[in-house]
Amino acid sequence: MLEARTHKYLKKFLKKNPSNWDHLYSFGRIIASFVRKEENLLINSEIFLTKEWLPGILITLFLNEENSNFVIPAYQLQFLLNEHLPLYKELGFDFSVKNNQIIFSQHKIFIQTIGSLLDVYSQSNFEKEVIIFADVGNLKKDLKNILRITFHKKDWFNYFDASLEEKNELSKTYDLLKEKFFLRSFQNQTVMTLNIEEANFLKKIIKQNANRSVKLVKLNEAISSGWFFWINLDHDKFEWSLEVEPIDQFAEINELLSKNNIIFLSSLRRDNFFKRYLINQDIKLNSSINFKSSFIEKNISIYIPSKLLLPNNPSFIKLTINNCIKFSFLSKGVSIFLSNENSFKIKLATELASVYGKRVLLENYPKLDNQIVCSSFDWWIKKLHLICPPDQIIIPLLPFPNMVEPINQEIISLLRSQSKNWFREFMFPEAFQTMDKAVSPLRRNSGKLVILDGRVSNRKWGREMLEMIQPQKSITYMFPFD
Repeated sequence: MLEARTHKYLKKFLKKNPSNWDHLYSFGRIIASFVRKEENLLINSEIFLTKEWLPGILITLFLNEENSNFVIPAYQLQFLLNEHLPLYKELGFDFSVKNNQIIFSQHKIFIQTIGSLLDVYSQSNFEKEVIIFADVGNLKKDLKNILRITFHKKDWFNYFDASLEEKNELSKTYDLLKEKFFLRSFQNQTVMTLNIEEANFLKKIIKQNANRSVKLVKLNEAISSGWFFWINLDHDKFEWSLEVEPIDQFAEINELLSKNNIIFLSSLRRDNFFKRYLINQDIKLNSSINFKSSFIEKNISIYIPSKLLLPNNPSFIKLTINNCIKFSFLSKGVSIFLSNENSFKIKLATELASVYGKRVLLENYPKLDNQIVCSSFDWWIKKLHLICPPDQIIIPLLPFPNMVEPINQEIISLLRSQSKNWFREFMFPEAFQTMDKAVSPLRRNSGKLVILDGRVSNRKWGREMLEMIQPQKSITYMFPFD
């Protein structure tokens, strides 16, 4: 059977390429079992932040002798093709690599990014193929970035066939809308929702010109499919652009997921919400498994100061910055301060720099053991695998989705119209998953997590969010005088 053959080849592979992950044999056999049975599977493990797991996937797909798709992040693509694949030649596997395809005599393995997979599927639908997604912890955000369409000024006039008169008409239309948008905008406003009159007018213009360029075709299809659209304003250049995005990213890949056999690999330690997304799309999941990673997991040391203020308190910013300065004083290692609120992040970095000088960095790699890094959650999550686990992570504000963004307002409005709990369905999952990814390095060194947002102790959902961070131990003080 495929499971036994996978185990045999893994044994050969590990003789020449030892692994620190004790569960690689079990992982390989489970993957082989679900590939053979053509069933859907979700595996959660922080091992997927490393490269230790790759042999369990690749050997199974090599032996399966059926076409399959292996979807990985773009940054892993060249490593896999150029550095990792040659290791399997030593096991006797006979294949060639061309155009991101591993080619055997009987079958092919297509190495894809999520973007290239969607492109291929849109051109020629396929079904009953094995598709392995290597990082579904970021799938929703990846889909959001890939599917979003931004229509700039140049897209109104360039790259399509039209007469001079028609282009002049489009130019007048663009300028007319520009005048309307900027007249009703306020100073430094960067995003704007459309009123009904403007929305209908834009839809009409786009539909009339839908066949003039590939981008206009996509734009028309997106708007016809009910995607949400809004306006970006550039006050410096006095220009505007149109932004279009689906409200539910998973709905856009429902057909792909339902027609094929899917294995989802999530780098989150434990799944809290992904299965819910699949259920909402009627995607059957045959099993869900959690694996420990290759390191000894330690408790995150969590400290919540007493008498925290809520973010809407006028004294919140001043008190929080004072706390951040205090908690940096005795830190023996790198300190990471995380906030998605850009103005607060910059103010915090400025105040810390006035006390600690060049130790303070704004979204830059720490080179010294005692440096202080202020960054957004997104920056830190992208870079954390390149930086040694910090001594402490301090979160002044919980990472809820930005309510200034029109798409987030629309999602909440839609959930309200469906009589759903918009906070539990959208805000809470987004905030927790972001925070859980951000604090994951602390499980390696039992580093400290300090949360200064009063909602984490004064709201029931805040206490629930805190309990979901595992494994953990509470510490009652950071300083003797606390």
